Amino acid sequence: MSTSVVRAVRILELLAHAEKPLPLSRVCAELEIPKSTAHNILASLVGEGFVEVSESATYSIGLKAFEVGAAHLRATGTVGVVAPELARLTRSLNITSHWAILEGTDAVYLCKEDPPVRGIQLASAIGARLPAVITAVGKSCLAWLDADEVERHVAIATGVDRSKALADVHRELDRVRAAGYSTDDGEAALGIQCVAAPVFDMSGPRGAIGVSYLRDSGASFDTITTQVREAAARATSLLGGRNPR
Repeated sequence: MSTSVVRAVRILELLAHAEKPLPLSRVCAELEIPKSTAHNILASLVGEGFVEVSESATYSIGLKAFEVGAAHLRATGTVGVVAPELARLTRSLNITSHWAILEGTDAVYLCKEDPPVRGIQLASAIGARLPAVITAVGKSCLAWLDADEVERHVAIATGVDRSKALADVHRELDRVRAAGYSTDDGEAALGIQCVAAPVFDMSGPRGAIGVSYLRDSGASFDTITTQVREAAARATSLLGGRNPR
C-alpha cells in the first residue's frame, strides 16, 4: 500500500479519536511524519471533505469520514436491529444505553441512546474504543469465545505476568457466562456502573448491549440487569441467533 495512503489513514484515525481538534505540530509529533508531508496530506483530506480545518489552523474529522463510517453501519444491518432496543432501554430506565463490538483488544461503541437530560458525560461515545477486558460490553463480547480466541483479544501491560493476568481474565469470563451478563463497576470510568449482555447472530457472538449509570444513583441493579438481558435476547432472536447458555 502507498506510504501516502497509509499516512492519510493514520491521520484520520488520530483525528477520529482526538477529544479536540489538533494542530499540525501535534499530528506530526504523534505520527512522526515530516511537517511538509503532513500538511500536504491534510490539505488533500480537507479538499475531499474527510478533514475540517478551523480558522486557528487545527484539524478535526470531517463529514465525509462520518458518511463512510455510517455506510459500514448500514451494511452490517445490525444497528437497525439493535437501535430500537437501545431506545427502549433508555426510555424505560432513563440511563444511557449502547451497542459495542469487539475489534482487536478493544470494545468499539457503534450505537448509543442517551436520556433527554444527563448530569454527566459518559464514556460511550460513538466510535470510541476502550479495552475490552475492563468494560461490561467488552466482557460480554469475550465471554462466549473459545479460550484461545479470547487471549488474542486481551492486551497485557508490559511487566505484568501474562499467565496470571490471563488466568484472572478467564475467571472473570467464567463468572460472566454463569450469570448471563457482565458488569463494570468503575473500571472504565470512576463512579460509573455498567451492565451488559451478549447478542448472537447465526454465526455466534456478534456484540453486546449495555447501559451506563451513576453508581450512587439509586437505580435498581436487578431491574437494570433483567431489562438489559431481555433487550439482548430480543436482538439475538431478530438476528436469527441463539444464546448458547
